[in-house]
Amino acid sequence: MGRVGMDISVRNPYPVPDVSQEGTWIPRGPVLGDKVSPSDRDWHAKLSAHERLFAHHTLNSVRRDYRLVRPKVPGDALDFALDAVYIHSRDTLVPKMYVPMQPETLGKKTWRVLRNKIKISPEPPEPDRPAHVSGYQDEDLKSPVRGAFPADKTRCYSGPALPRRIHPCSVKLNIEGPHMDQSNPGYSRKIDGTFYSI
Repeated sequence: MGRVGMDISVRNPYPVPDVSQEGTWIPRGPVLGDKVSPSDRDWHAKLSAHERLFAHHTLNSVRRDYRLVRPKVPGDALDFALDAVYIHSRDTLVPKMYVPMQPETLGKKTWRVLRNKIKISPEPPEPDRPAHVSGYQDEDLKSPVRGAFPADKTRCYSGPALPRRIHPCSVKLNIEGPHMDQSNPGYSRKIDGTFYSI
């Protein structure tokens, strides 16, 4: 019923993670060994255990390799602040934790590679008849036959109500008692005027 051609992510079968979004390799590239090619899917079949361990790279080991030049990586706190989603002219009165938040935390696609996966675009199936210009089949475009409009559906639908989230910085996590930071030293009263009891 939906559009065809959604990309799916699968585990990277190659010895080197695809970090082409983060930077470029200098001409020699990563060190893999004599028997391993970076484009071979079955590279591990012809190697012993210690050779597999040497030839297989993780995201962290590739990022530490001096042959990978990554110009987009933030160098200091200012670069992190500039990459944040917070915009000073638009975002007002936001909690402190939202100011340094990076786009990946919100699920936005950026240049950073977060998992050692590759995207595969499935081949679209051959349709029995040509698809509509919008990409949907003709049956998907047909509207269902409607009956009388029910009275309870005349109001606007506002969607599901989400529970109110309490920000972790605003929660007071101490035990109620006379010796807490928010009171005078031992001489405080409760809101209703009575004294605290331990």
